[in-house]
Amino acid sequence: MDLEKILLELYPERNQENCLSGIVTKMGEILINSSNYLKIKKVIPAGSFGKKTLLKNHLEVDCVYILEHNGYSYYHNLQEVLRVLKDMLPKDTDYDTSDHSISFHLNKPIGSVFVDLLPAFEITKLSQILEVKNKDAYYGSTALLQIKYFKNVIRNYSRFTDLVRLVKSWRNINNIPLTSYMIELIVSNAVFDTRKDQELHFFLEMCFRTIQSFTDGRAIVPVYWENEFDNSEIIFNYSPNNLWIIDPSDPSDNIAEDISEEEKYIINSGAINGVNNIKNGKYEFLYK
Repeated sequence: MDLEKILLELYPERNQENCLSGIVTKMGEILINSSNYLKIKKVIPAGSFGKKTLLKNHLEVDCVYILEHNGYSYYHNLQEVLRVLKDMLPKDTDYDTSDHSISFHLNKPIGSVFVDLLPAFEITKLSQILEVKNKDAYYGSTALLQIKYFKNVIRNYSRFTDLVRLVKSWRNINNIPLTSYMIELIVSNAVFDTRKDQELHFFLEMCFRTIQSFTDGRAIVPVYWENEFDNSEIIFNYSPNNLWIIDPSDPSDNIAEDISEEEKYIINSGAINGVNNIKNGKYEFLYK
């Protein structure tokens, strides 16, 4: 099975994309029309769906709703969002809340969809997230920076999202302990390090080599991001696992610091196996 045929099996179906897009829109309409003081400035699909790296049958959508300042605290607004949802959604809906998000499942014709809803005040520049005191209030807004970041990567290599889908499929099949966002950032570094005249399989091999070098201590840092941030300003704080993935939407955050030694071994072994398979033209390990 060649890479193009595998990708055809990984792309989400149109009805799945339409359903997820409809959820983002519908949730925005509910929040706008069902509260006297919630003011929604922007509605943004985020996560894998918003970045167009979603896999087929992965029924999950992140919804970011940019709030206008209305005189109430962020946490007051968050509680109002929860109240509106409880009033407007089916009464048997279970909610999981954090300091910056509300998540729940919706039953749709395509199946049970996991929804992660993130209300946030707006930031438009990276410098703002580095300066704010209450990051919870702006957490969802970092999705705007992430979308901008990956658009820069795509401008340099148009098949970035295909690479991410292939690596995510490998992750899912083998239970590799890497989040989707980690994979997207690692693949960005692989793209940055690869000549643009190479074929897809070579870029893919570089992705797995980058994963391997990451587990050997190479720091994954922002690329194509010079207009937003100077990497010389990164502070590499102590990491117990000797791993670093610097978040381009908040460069003070190392999102890899909680990976355990056992997980690091699993990632490294899987990456080595991936490199060997790709070198031998065996791509079946990417799709089950």
